[in-house]
Amino acid sequence: MGTKFSVSELFKSLRSEGIIFCFCGSASQLIVEGIGETLLQRIRLEGTGTGVVGKVFQVFVEQMQNIVSHSAERITDGEAGEELRVGIVLVGKEGDKFYVRCGNFVENEKTEALAKRLQSLQVMTKDELKSLYREERRKADLASTPTRSGLGLIDMARKASEPIDFEITPVDETRSFFSMTAII
Repeated sequence: MGTKFSVSELFKSLRSEGIIFCFCGSASQLIVEGIGETLLQRIRLEGTGTGVVGKVFQVFVEQMQNIVSHSAERITDGEAGEELRVGIVLVGKEGDKFYVRCGNFVENEKTEALAKRLQSLQVMTKDELKSLYREERRKADLASTPTRSGLGLIDMARKASEPIDFEITPVDETRSFFSMTAII
């Protein structure tokens, strides 16, 4: 039955990397809500203050939303007709800091704009990020069709204790794999 791998070894590897939560597969808004509560309980078990718990949870939700909204890998549920998007999200702890990592396929035509956006956020101060968030929020509130496009990335950058790290790896002529890490 396909390539054999050891789930036991995978489990040990995840644990050795400090990973306390891992999701890989098809995601929808309903899935985000369901696993979000489980993750929240798990983070609380780490004995972390509520401010950090809230930031880790919010970054996790933003990264899952990124997959649900932007993953180039889609699966359609035949019965429900719902489109599911595919990706991976990991939450781990190293020392006294948490990290939230996500990854998903993106269309190559979107990678340049995504990279530029994230590079601009990497060099901004917390005050600049706060100001940009307010400005973008105001624009979204004034728009005739409200959008949150870009607000999630800005909000993650605001909550992260270090600049958001990202990587875009070409896969083929139409897609690349995008991964992003926020440390809290």
